[in-house]
Parts: sequence; structure tokens; C-alpha cells
Amino acid sequence: MRNRFFPIVFAAVSLPLASGSLAVAEDIDVQGLVAETQKVSEKLDDMTLVWWLPEEFWAASFAQTPQVTATQAEQFLKIVRPYTMVAVVTGDMGPFGGVTYKSESYVRANVRIVDSQNKSYAPLSEEQISPDVKNFLEMMKPVMANLLGPMGKNMHFLVFPGKTAAGAQIASAKGKGHLQIRVGRREFKWRLPLDSVLAPKRCPGCKEKCKGSWNFCPWCGQKLGEK
Repeated sequence: MRNRFFPIVFAAVSLPLASGSLAVAEDIDVQGLVAETQKVSEKLDDMTLVWWLPEEFWAASFAQTPQVTATQAEQFLKIVRPYTMVAVVTGDMGPFGGVTYKSESYVRANVRIVDSQNKSYAPLSEEQISPDVKNFLEMMKPVMANLLGPMGKNMHFLVFPGKTAAGAQIASAKGKGHLQIRVGRREFKWRLPLDSVLAPKRCPGCKEKCKGSWNFCPWCGQKLGEK
């Protein structure tokens, strides 16, 4: 997998993270999706960033990468689809902006995801994930270090179950409900669906452009249709 997918994954991650890169693929604003799936701690003495990587991120990124064929993209998506993937970097911020980053063992022990039913999930162990996903995680380490420097070097990718015991998807960017990521006592929450993966709606009353997740126009109160 390393030889086949390294250039593909590097392109998929680096393009939406590149400065000034605004891309629309499959009606998804990739730059908007990156911004919407990342959350940062607002505490002055804490540097914590969590990044939820839903399937839509990879699919939209591949769609804007010319060297990736539809077959290659689907092969990769089949590998990550059974899981919920999260990237976390956390550390203590010093008085002059220096960061003392937490270790991977600390991150694994202190990060949990919580689904819409308030059920908590711990990261899966290496024995619980596929060999291809393990190789993928190893590939991501130098990619992120190259793109983001010390922050990327200390960014840890965690893999969680993709479905509940009943077979329902734990979190979908286009679904309903919420997803929460806990890093120790810090909580980061997404209300679903995400606006960046939905087509905008046009208010039938005042004709204003509205977000895809809205049910009513905030300007005139008109009920919004599906698009």
C-alpha cells in the first residue's frame, strides 16, 4: 500500500491545506470542509487541535487531484470506510508561545469520541485495525511533519470504530445528530450534517442564499426546501 498510495494521499492532504487553495469538487467546498472539521482549544495555555476526517474529505480531495483515478480513490475509500478517523495534536503553551507537546501514549489514553447516543469509544488498538490502515497511519506521519513542521510531527492519528454495535454509522458528515471528541477534560462538538458537504439553499421568499443545513431562512423566516 505504501508504494501505491503515498503520492495519492500526499496530494489529497496537501492540496486542501495549501495556502490559498479553494476547491469545489462534487459540490463540496474542500477548504470549507477542512475548516469545519477542525476545532481548536480557546484556552491561552493550551494548544489542542482536533481534526475529524470523514469519508467526504477524502472523496472530495481525490476528486480535485488529477493523478487519482476513480478506481484508485474507491480502493482507498474502501480501506478507511469501516473506521472513524481523527487526528489530534495537544500540548501546553508556554508564556512565550512555546509548546510542550503531549506524547502519543498520552493522546491515546485521553482521547475518546462520543456518538449521538452519548456512547463513548476508545481508540482501536493496532490489532483491531487492518494492515493497510496501519501502513496508512505510518505514511501520514512524514506527510504531516513535512506540511506543518513541529505541529505536524506531533499530530497523532487515531482510529475508532465506524459503526455502533447495532450497525449504525457513528458519525456521518451528511447525517444527523452530533459527534463529540474529548481530549481529557476538553470537549469539541460537531452538529451534523456539516454545511460544507451540503448544497446551499435559496430562500423561496427573499431569495437569499442559505446554508444547506438550515430549515428556515434567518432573514425572513420562510421555510426552506431541500435545495
